[in-house]
Amino acid sequence: MKSFNVVLLTLAFPIFANAGTILYPSASVRSVAVNPLKDASDLFKLGLNPADFVLKETKSSLLGKHYHYQHVIAGREVLNSQLIVSVSKNGKILKAFNGVTAVSSKNLKSSMPLISQSMALESLWNKLGKSGELIGAPEAQLVYLSDASLVYKISLSTSAGHWNAIVDAQNGNVISTEDATLPRMKTEYAAAPQMKVRSIHSSFAKALNAFEAKQEKTFFEMTLAGGTAQVFDPNPAVTLGRWDLQDTTEASVFAPAYTIEDLPEVTVKNGAYTLSGSKLAIVDFESPTAAPVTTTDGHWIFERGNSGFTDAMTYLHIDRSMRYLESMGFSGSHAIFPKQIEVDSDGVGGQDNSYYLPYARRLAFGHGCVDDNEDSDVILHELGHAIQHHINSSWSGGDTGAMGEGFGDYWAASYSVTRDHGLEGNYNWVFKFDGHNDCWPGRQLNSFTPAYDPKQTYSAHSRVNGGVSDELWSTPVFQAFLEMYKSGVAKSEIDKMILEAHFGLGSGIKMPDMANAIVKTAKQMNPSKGYDQIFLKHFRKQGILK
Repeated sequence: MKSFNVVLLTLAFPIFANAGTILYPSASVRSVAVNPLKDASDLFKLGLNPADFVLKETKSSLLGKHYHYQHVIAGREVLNSQLIVSVSKNGKILKAFNGVTAVSSKNLKSSMPLISQSMALESLWNKLGKSGELIGAPEAQLVYLSDASLVYKISLSTSAGHWNAIVDAQNGNVISTEDATLPRMKTEYAAAPQMKVRSIHSSFAKALNAFEAKQEKTFFEMTLAGGTAQVFDPNPAVTLGRWDLQDTTEASVFAPAYTIEDLPEVTVKNGAYTLSGSKLAIVDFESPTAAPVTTTDGHWIFERGNSGFTDAMTYLHIDRSMRYLESMGFSGSHAIFPKQIEVDSDGVGGQDNSYYLPYARRLAFGHGCVDDNEDSDVILHELGHAIQHHINSSWSGGDTGAMGEGFGDYWAASYSVTRDHGLEGNYNWVFKFDGHNDCWPGRQLNSFTPAYDPKQTYSAHSRVNGGVSDELWSTPVFQAFLEMYKSGVAKSEIDKMILEAHFGLGSGIKMPDMANAIVKTAKQMNPSKGYDQIFLKHFRKQGILK
């Protein structure tokens, strides 16, 4: 999201994500994986005991399969301690991500909790000092930390905010909290409507009942149909070549920027058409209360400033981007989004901000100043977070804060340049209409001054020498894209390499790790085209690779 100073809880947040190492076999090794865990351990001399791991999930991508092994002690997970083995379609080990910590059953501080899950939730609720309604079922899991202590890992969403937390399973002390959202920009959260709740239990029961009632609704009650929407594509700044537009610019100025686009899937029931399909659904899950706009004919023909317009903008651009992912081969068993996601197109308490909430897999957009979803850059930036977290559910720690923002900026801007007039004017800007105005300064993708310092950790939206951490990552990725795209390489070919490089990774990734993964993936997918050298050149310019 955007980038003002954030004021959240001041509790220290521990290492949720252990630093990992990406291991690649030497060119002379032709190891065929029969048992990926054991074979990778032997190949890279890791000395792992297979009995300490369980296969948690297997992901498929364009190059092969990625086996995610979770470190387990005494029947419980060690937080972010995992081995991920990537195996090619012909059975050879491509790489291994080793994020395994040294915790063993011999050094556990405790094996049984002294407080219950509900007590841990109550402790967190009291520590936060918040009042509000739960807007989702809390998640709490007993896990071990890297220091062998037993804790509850908790995710909690309320009308007052969203948090990840660690609570001591022995005494209920809240060890740490963090904002669970991935916002477009940093900002101080405005006070949410306060609804007094006596206890978390009553609120949780209400949320759980609502959740179960929702699950009882079957998709087969609905009929899918086609529709249309009047939208900006990508935004009026690009379409009109006007870089001076403000939220207060006269409505007539925007008239030539509107376009009518097809909606491949909308839902119709009892004569009402809703923006819901197999990819996403526009819903209302947080403040302000604003029911999604329905129509009687499947056509959303509205102008900016109307909720029907922002609903349709959000739906069209997310649906289109998801279908684009499928067109590249990320479909079926390779699908990045195998299930529908929920999107609140008028949320975030009415603030000028938007976010992605990883644990709930929800997106929310705010309507302060220029409505965030009047600019496809904002919509696709937030979807970029969702893409990364659907590929790598452990995407956290290390430099992933800055890289997540940078990737979101890339995903937005690389779409924008493919539209009419996209390579004219300030195409190195991102949030071209939502930002770069009286609302907020936006960001850019040609920030060449910041240089990577391996001694630093790059969180989202942080100030670095000569720029912003997000731009330190987005600049080399976008500039490599521009060089290839302008020479005639299809956007889809470039995106395949960048997306594929995200598979098979865990938590704690640093910029050189991710950059190296992109370079190696580019070489694997296009061994004779030199795309890897273009990426390498631009990462070297920022000092990320040597």
